[in-house]
Amino acid sequence: MLSMIRIAAILCLVATSALADDAMRLDVAVGETIERDVGFAMGLLCDDVAMIRVELRTGAAESNTFIVTGVKEGVTRCRVGTTPNRPVYLFEIHVVAARQRR
Repeated sequence: MLSMIRIAAILCLVATSALADDAMRLDVAVGETIERDVGFAMGLLCDDVAMIRVELRTGAAESNTFIVTGVKEGVTRCRVGTTPNRPVYLFEIHVVAARQRR
């Protein structure tokens, strides 16, 4: 029985690391806001919210929208989808310098 628990724990670690490698990169400038459709994903968890403002908003009747605004330069990750049996999206967010206006 103990070996089955160990195998399950190892499989969970492998699945988690696979998710981490499959992060979708988002580039957002300081002061800029971007949106991504995340389907039925519910729940939000970010590593560092000092460099971004995030929101998960109900979009259409069948989807939610992940909204990111750049606050200061840096890189962080956000997981959209923390509720069991719902979709999960992992985003690696790169906040870059504000674009120069002409």
